[in-house]
Amino acid sequence: MKILAPNYYKSFKCIADKCGHSCCIGWDVYIDEETLERYQSAEGCLGARIRESLCEKEDGVCFEMRADGRCPFLNDTGLCDIICERGEGYISEICREHPRYYNFFADRTEMGIGLSCEEAARIILSQTEKTVLVTVCEDEWEPDEPSAWENTLQTEREKLFNKIQNEPINFDVLKKAGKNTSEWREILRSLERLDSLWDDYLDLITDEDADLSHLELPLQKLLLYFAYRHTANAEDVAELLARISFAYLSCLVVRSICIGKMKKDGKCELAVLCEFARAYSAEIEYSEENTEALIDIFR
Repeated sequence: MKILAPNYYKSFKCIADKCGHSCCIGWDVYIDEETLERYQSAEGCLGARIRESLCEKEDGVCFEMRADGRCPFLNDTGLCDIICERGEGYISEICREHPRYYNFFADRTEMGIGLSCEEAARIILSQTEKTVLVTVCEDEWEPDEPSAWENTLQTEREKLFNKIQNEPINFDVLKKAGKNTSEWREILRSLERLDSLWDDYLDLITDEDADLSHLELPLQKLLLYFAYRHTANAEDVAELLARISFAYLSCLVVRSICIGKMKKDGKCELAVLCEFARAYSAEIEYSEENTEALIDIFR
């Protein structure tokens, strides 16, 4: 079975200690069963330290984070002690895979890199060439025959991707929800919160408009990312339309924050857009409850 990804995928490499928003801070680090077995029999001081750091929660076994929210193995230089001593093959699956995500179909698997990672956001939003899906590898699974709905879904998604990359962004798809930008801001305020910094960004949201022509292509890439990632799970036409609307809303919110930044400081550069997109992804995309709450509005 082929595994496909956007053509920018292979550009990604974790920037480790150079990252300003480490995924080793603020997130529970869950341990998959295979890695847990390895940790239970790990030798030496590191093995003992690992076992002392394990705790069991409702969703499984994870490392008990320090009081400051840091993983106990994230050292003062911003590197992972486990990787430094034993190599990347010794860390848990969630650590190896982040920020990668996967969507599975009968005849193929689609993957990508998530915007909550600042390096992924930089790569995705700074692309100047057209985004296309390419085969990055193949696995041992034999592909099955796609269902009629999967064929329809792929056809409609391809039409959507072409539209996004060849036409100006039109947010009219959101008109049926009957909400202005300020109302969306208040809905976002009501959702589960990860970082208090998100409140500062929400404060920038405005109903006004501004010239963001210098960010036209990055915003296009942003919308395409949301559409690619979130329409793959649609199970029928109504669900597909709801997820398309969610993609446009996600782009609208980040764009509105950029406009607020322009109104406040007189400028909003690509790096700032990348940061707003990263924060939105961390707060919304990486909370299943928050994502579903917004999609539910369009259902």
